[in-house]
Amino acid sequence: MSSVVDILIPQMASADATSNHTRLIQEMLEEKGFEVRIVVERRTRSDSSTIPIEKWKGDSRVSILQHSIGSEVAQGVIRNRSPIVLNYHNITPASYFQAWQPELARSVERGRQQLSQLAPLTRRGIADSEFNAQELRDLGIDDVVVSPVLWQLGGRVGRLDQGESEVSDDGGTVLFVGRLAPNKCQHDLIAAFAVLSRFRPQSRLVLVGDASPPQYLLSLKSLARRLGVHGRVVFAGKVSDKDLLQWYQLSDVLACASEHEGFGVPLVEAMANGLPVVAYDAAAVAETVNGAGIVLSDKRPATMATALDRVLDDEHLRNGLRDRGIKAAQRFDISVTRQQMWIALKDLVEARD
Repeated sequence: MSSVVDILIPQMASADATSNHTRLIQEMLEEKGFEVRIVVERRTRSDSSTIPIEKWKGDSRVSILQHSIGSEVAQGVIRNRSPIVLNYHNITPASYFQAWQPELARSVERGRQQLSQLAPLTRRGIADSEFNAQELRDLGIDDVVVSPVLWQLGGRVGRLDQGESEVSDDGGTVLFVGRLAPNKCQHDLIAAFAVLSRFRPQSRLVLVGDASPPQYLLSLKSLARRLGVHGRVVFAGKVSDKDLLQWYQLSDVLACASEHEGFGVPLVEAMANGLPVVAYDAAAVAETVNGAGIVLSDKRPATMATALDRVLDDEHLRNGLRDRGIKAAQRFDISVTRQQMWIALKDLVEARD
């Protein structure tokens, strides 16, 4: 058996979290002397060094499958009956997309079906969170390790030169970062913001991220108009790391009403930037925040608005959340998570022939 490690992923994209995670695993393994091959559904000009799945032979020392949606790479593993390390990033339930984007709903449903077929082929599961790990155990995978997603905060972290947190003069900026998607429930954030704006009329809500599906964005804009807050809801779209850092710095609180998060990178980025977090307790959210933010069991508009107002109004609370968040985010520093990933893979990739 060779010293080759294969990493299978549907596609490699420049600004995709799973792609960046894959690159960092590749870099780590290559530094330790392994040859790493990236296997994808279809090779593109930008990733000409990759191997298309139809040419994959499954002859490497270890094959690591990145799985979060239905894909031909997963189907290739199932077809070949190849043993794998399953690096699981969670699959959003199809029900969130059926009314908005049936094609995407079918794709995630396929991913869920493939997950069940992959379970008997899995040598070890690696999950971003305990929430994700439990899904794998429920499928009968006994060897499951929790190792958070690898990513370099880099230009996404930096704090303003001020000793204490101060609410902006305009009444407060509430920030959300992530895809605008039905499972992320930005409609609930807009409803909560409409309540908040009654007693903070100068506040604003900033939504940073691409819309998927696009129709959901239109519904959010329509909702903001109906609730009379369209002039103070900013749809910033996809932004550069530099602009994202600026939003983190200029905002006063990060809000999350998502109903399905397998991990939650923006939660960690916000905490690392000293930005207080108010989030709905769903999936892996509480696990990721780890006591360093306000986690709500109820996300009715009045409840969330009250929590946001409390953070904006209470300097002592803000400063405490800031300090706890910065400390909590250190668990996800690349130096820590990279070592966790190496420990998760070490005995498999170093096994004697």
